[in-house]
Amino acid sequence: MKPKSTDQEKRSAVRSVVLSTLFQLLSAGAMLCLRAMTDTGWLRGLLLILAAGGLITIPFSFAVLRQRLREIEGGELDEARKY
Repeated sequence: MKPKSTDQEKRSAVRSVVLSTLFQLLSAGAMLCLRAMTDTGWLRGLLLILAAGGLITIPFSFAVLRQRLREIEGGELDEARKY
């Protein structure tokens, strides 16, 4: 298998975080729409908690992305491939 260049690895990492963020936003939006259609009190609360829980993870995803890009730039993956 041919090793990826650092640019390809960076693009792949950014693409995965962006797609994950879009999926989380879509799922939170769907839960909030379902919440608007529901009359049951406990279910409305549960949907709100689940939507908020999904949205809380987004800033952490970008923090991990920044760390991953630093690893790629630092050549840590290339060093690990030597062993």
